[in-house]
Amino acid sequence: MDLLQKLLNIVLLPLTLTAILFLLPPFLFLKYLSSLKRNICSENVANKVVIITGASSGICEHIAYEYARRGAILALVARRENRLQIVANKALELGSLEVIVIRADVSKDEESLYIP
Repeated sequence: MDLLQKLLNIVLLPLTLTAILFLLPPFLFLKYLSSLKRNICSENVANKVVIITGASSGICEHIAYEYARRGAILALVARRENRLQIVANKALELGSLEVIVIRADVSKDEESLYIP
């Protein structure tokens, strides 16, 4: 058992360090290229309508701000209309062309948006 541990300590450490030395730089380079491509080829949402549910707080609030920066027309849906109005005002300041505020609970069928 001790011989196996000594062998693994002698072999595994240099093997691991060598793998990190050779694999990490190409991985980081490919990650950089992917990030660069994402920034250059981002989707064009200017003048397009984006519906965001749960936009009064959390991640969806920040998604609304990002789409506003890109010039999208926003339809924001949430249960708290007063908080939703604050998000809408900030989205307009950030560059959204128009913001529609809809107070609804999408978990309830009677309040869900239905477009035939």
